[in-house]
Amino acid sequence: MAIIRKLKKIFEEQFPPPDKVSLRDEDGIIGVITSKKFGAMDTMQRQDVIHDVLTNRLTDKERRQVVVIVGVTPEEECAAAANGDT
Repeated sequence: MAIIRKLKKIFEEQFPPPDKVSLRDEDGIIGVITSKKFGAMDTMQRQDVIHDVLTNRLTDKERRQVVVIVGVTPEEECAAAANGDT
């Protein structure tokens, strides 16, 4: 759980409120970052931003615990919730 707290703190620094950071441990860390900043980016650019944060702020051992963290816009999050995809 220490890694989740660390990741949450790191991503909340990079994506301050009203952006949202949702992380959980399910045999590895998975999560979603919801931010308007992702609106002008394609999927690969979003993953590059997240990857850069992970690479620069976590140890190799900590990074191996991360399965997937995706970036979405608030509109995409709302659409997923409306479709029952959350």
